[in-house]
This record gives sequence, structure tokens and C-alpha cells, in this order.
Amino acid sequence: MAALLQLVLDGSDRGVALELARQTAELIDALELGPRLLHAEGPSIVRAIRDTMPGRPLACWAETETEADALLQVGVEGLTIPASLSDETLSAITRRARAAGRRILLDLPSLSDYAVQAERWRMLSPDLVKVPVEVNLREILGGLRGLEIPLAFSGDWSVVQVPWLLLYRPIALIAGPVVTGAPEPKRIVEAIRARMAITPTMSRFY
Repeated sequence: MAALLQLVLDGSDRGVALELARQTAELIDALELGPRLLHAEGPSIVRAIRDTMPGRPLACWAETETEADALLQVGVEGLTIPASLSDETLSAITRRARAAGRRILLDLPSLSDYAVQAERWRMLSPDLVKVPVEVNLREILGGLRGLEIPLAFSGDWSVVQVPWLLLYRPIALIAGPVVTGAPEPKRIVEAIRARMAITPTMSRFY
């Protein structure tokens, strides 16, 4: 099957987030709620998003054990945790997610020392590693190859890059500013979908 298309909703405006969810509801495979939106609205935004876009898996950004607990209680399918957190915090959030039967999406920073960090990430055994396209992909993917963890591409990629990104066989493309910053978000998602259809890649993640 084709790679998933996951949309990140972030920002402090609840109305904007809900409208983006409504516009793209039939075109997106999964959603992710970012830290600014969650800090502004709290876990209650999860219910509002689900009402607007039912039936789509939802992952939420979590940086502390308290945030993770609150999000797991409202039934999110996954937690996105930044790899820059301490080992103790990463392990604690991961344990909570595993106990609840939820997925862990590890968000990698724009660093150059992936080979050095690889063993640390291997110990966490996340379900998905989010790689920002702003980094040197050839170098980074070479360092991550031994992890045998599914990859997704995130960051500020463009529509024209989609076929090239799919050559690396990611399990998902995670869209942020390319969609949320566009004057007509739905048209951008349709354009992404058209290019994704040319090169199907992997099986479903959620």
C-alpha cells in the first residue's frame, strides 16, 4: 500500500486547527497535534478534532510524563516525543505509552551526529522515527539504516519533492507548513496525494 500522509496541526488558534481538519478530512490518513496547539488548548482539543475528523489515527506531542498521561487518558493512538529530551524522560514516556498499547513517534532534531545517537534511539525502540528533510538525508539515513525502525519524513518539504522522498521508502510523509501555511490547504493536499499515487511504497502504520 501507499505511504501514509499525516498532517501536523500546530499553533495557538483552535478555530484555524479545526478548519484545517475539516478541509482535509477526506484526504489525510492520520493527524498529529503539535506542542503549541496542545499547550494552548490542552487535551480537550483532541475530542474537538475527533468530532471534526472522525476515524483518523491521532498522535500528540508530549514532552513530560504529565502531558503523556493526560493524552493517553483521552485515547490518542500515538505520542510524538522529541529525541532531545533526557534519557530518563524518554524512557518514562515510552513506558507509559507501551503500557497503554500506544505507538511512539520519535521526532529527531536537525543534528549531524546521528551515528553517535543511533544506539540511544535503538534502546527506545520507537515505532517510527521522524527525520526532518532539512538534514543531509543520504548521510543521516546511512547512519539510521542499522536501526531497522520505520522512517517518516517531516519538516518543511515541498510538493515537488514528494516523488524524490518516496524513493527512500518512508512509511509516512508528515506535512506541516507545506499545508498549514498555504492559502488553499486542501489544494496542496490534493497535489501531494496526486504525486504520492505515482510511487506507492509501504504498508499501513497505525
